Amino acid sequence: MVEKGVVESLGGKKMGRRRLIAALAGFVCLCVPSAALAASEVYFSPKGGIRQRLVAAIRGANESIDVAVYHITSFELADALGAAKARGVRIRILTDREKLRAGGGAYRILERHRIPVRALGSADDGLMHHKFAIFDDRLVATGSYNWTQTAERANYENVVLIDDPKVVARFTEEFQRLWLSSGD
Repeated sequence: MVEKGVVESLGGKKMGRRRLIAALAGFVCLCVPSAALAASEVYFSPKGGIRQRLVAAIRGANESIDVAVYHITSFELADALGAAKARGVRIRILTDREKLRAGGGAYRILERHRIPVRALGSADDGLMHHKFAIFDDRLVATGSYNWTQTAERANYENVVLIDDPKVVARFTEEFQRLWLSSGD
């Protein structure tokens, strides 16, 4: 016989309906991924897949890519940005002034695709040492990883990809502030 408001559980113990509903709700929350929870991905180098994941993020962008990195020497990343620009994605690059002056093949690729590149930093002001990218105002990649051959093949580096809207908004604000202050 079952008492009113009491459900018999599988183990034969009596459990109130409210407790049972709360237990089931907790179970569902633990087992079913929630769209409200932000996802993160973590990558390490050398040779840990960072560049491939960044290329995938570039290829997956449909509207905009904002990149703030100290240095770019990776032809693969520069080519991917050029291809994104060719398909109509708005791209903006912020880098360190001294590194931009030194130039190199990756910067020539960006220039060939008419991707706007602005510079910040000087011996007096300090380096533009950020390392982050924002994809479609929905995903941020950040960490110690410069977009260089050495970072991919030799250095011990990291990148975290985050899709939390509040975090993305903070990085977007920082990029916009820096972009406007660079004024090139």
